[in-house]
Amino acid sequence: MIELNHLHIELSGMNLIEASAGTGKTYAIACLYLRLLMERELSPEQILVVTYTEAATKELRGRIRGRIREALAVLDGAVTDDTFLAGLCENADRMDMGRSRAREQLDRALTSFDTAAIFTIHGFCLRALQDNAFESGSLYDTELVADQAPLLREIVDDFWRMRFFSEPAPLLGYALRKGHTCDYFMGFLREMWANPRLKVIPWFDASDIAAIEDDCRSTYAMLRELWKKSGAEIRREIQGA
Repeated sequence: MIELNHLHIELSGMNLIEASAGTGKTYAIACLYLRLLMERELSPEQILVVTYTEAATKELRGRIRGRIREALAVLDGAVTDDTFLAGLCENADRMDMGRSRAREQLDRALTSFDTAAIFTIHGFCLRALQDNAFESGSLYDTELVADQAPLLREIVDDFWRMRFFSEPAPLLGYALRKGHTCDYFMGFLREMWANPRLKVIPWFDASDIAAIEDDCRSTYAMLRELWKKSGAEIRREIQGA
């Protein structure tokens, strides 16, 4: 395994970096960000940084902005014991750009850092959809919903009202006896949502459900008539058994 060298790793192509918790991922990103600003002369809006959480995004913004200020101070002659920043200045001296141009590039990046493309994954996806509304077929006012629980609850509540609070509702008693409440269906829907390839069997379409309901109604009517005629006899048979 090759140890990551922040000063000399290639900035082009694809690099896979393996890192566990506390190994300096944010530090590495900030170092590579500085090199892209100086060596490739990119602006903050041309460098895409994507992470997982809003907290990590905020930390990255603060850390990178701070590193730019530190690099500017070292380029201005400040003494540092940071080997990366010292090496960065040496690289600037060896390159055609020189320290003055490197400082100008970093100063410009710091001034325009509010445009930095540092997003969460879902935030970047939303930005991409909004910036390419015609190509993606999305609306300009598309909203990012980080917590889908209220939407799932609305779906469950609508299902419950339509299936168990309408006339007729033959399965209401069965559902209550089995504990199939709104919370039960909420948990079931979350499992389905996590794995959309799951298929609930047996599968019935609308016509199948209508036919089953008709059979249940006709069977219930038949049993009711049978009970009216032979209820006493049935009781005696049950008690005798």
